Amino acid sequence: MTHHLDIQWAGETVRLLPERALFLPTHRTLLVADLHLGKAETYRSLGVPMPEGIAEESLDRLERAVRRTDPAAIVVLGDLVHCEEGMEDPVIELFAHWRRRVPMTMSLVGGNHDAGVTIPRSWRIENDGYERRLGPFLLRHEPRPFDQAVGDDDPFVIAGHLHPMLSMGAGIRRVLAHAFIVQSRQAVLPAFTPFARGARMQPRPGRRVFAIAEDEVVEV
Repeated sequence: MTHHLDIQWAGETVRLLPERALFLPTHRTLLVADLHLGKAETYRSLGVPMPEGIAEESLDRLERAVRRTDPAAIVVLGDLVHCEEGMEDPVIELFAHWRRRVPMTMSLVGGNHDAGVTIPRSWRIENDGYERRLGPFLLRHEPRPFDQAVGDDDPFVIAGHLHPMLSMGAGIRRVLAHAFIVQSRQAVLPAFTPFARGARMQPRPGRRVFAIAEDEVVEV
């Protein structure tokens, strides 16, 4: 059994999901970041061996998050795709088929990897531009600098881009866990793709780290 974690941000309850997604119950909106669809295909085109099924695993996990939360909408916080070269026909058809099964409203806050990529019409992705307000939250791809001064009247930013990871254990027992980071009135989501290196983040004063370990979200 997998376990989510409910916490309070900006006066609202938010739900951290072990599927590496975030649910905003008040807005019935599911947030994910950094799917990087087509990344494996891009690497293979450069002669780099890559395992099969990376995109399929991501979409299966996203569908589990949808079933868990029953959202009215899904918002991708940037880097839905990796680059134009990775938009091969199998990738396009895979996601189009997934959208036929999961037909609710879906939109994209543009990320650096989405720039210059043609998103197929069959994917039915609405364009949110480069940021979107949703209640007290500002949805964007790149977070503010963590050392930037913020006030109580500033929106609470929810972003992606950094692919945060937490190093747990030591020696041969050391593992890297995907993590949610909360600091300076903003949160950074873990990368949704299983194929992504990320920034190593550790808890410290003013920074909360929520790791995904054994299908459970825990604060460390």
